[in-house]
Amino acid sequence: MANSGNINNLKTYSGVFKTSVVKSKKNQSGVIGVSYDKKEDLWFSRLMVKGDYVLLKGFKEFEEAVAARKQAERKYLFRQDNTEISV
Repeated sequence: MANSGNINNLKTYSGVFKTSVVKSKKNQSGVIGVSYDKKEDLWFSRLMVKGDYVLLKGFKEFEEAVAARKQAERKYLFRQDNTEISV
């Protein structure tokens, strides 16, 4: 029960962690799920659903990383009727 009450463990009913869809204070890119890795010199896009990464990929350009994240969000975070899944 060490993680009991930890907000980072909250999930939507579809199994998406709240931290995957809510921008944290630590976010420096301005886009949820997109971060820069100085060592690799790449922008990384990430999205985790039901405990598995459905998107974990590096890009040279920030815009490419953002586009990949947005595409994954449309695929995994929206219902068939194109309404957003609430968190």
